[in-house]
Amino acid sequence: MPGTSSRHTPVDHDLPDAELAEFAEIRSAERAEVARRSAVAARIVAGHSTDAVDCQNLLAMLGLDAEAGKLAGLQT
Repeated sequence: MPGTSSRHTPVDHDLPDAELAEFAEIRSAERAEVARRSAVAARIVAGHSTDAVDCQNLLAMLGLDAEAGKLAGLQT
């Protein structure tokens, strides 16, 4: 039909609330793990850099966050 769309919107779903909550929890855990790995990677880059400028350039090229790397060092 013209003017109608069969695409689902974020609020238009067929999943039970329990499944949506589980999916949200899994996505949250995945985001936390990606952040943790990125922080560890930033620390590894920092440890192999020749100086602060080299470290800054490498982190920027890799899309890593120096602050996250610093925080990862505090958590260990």
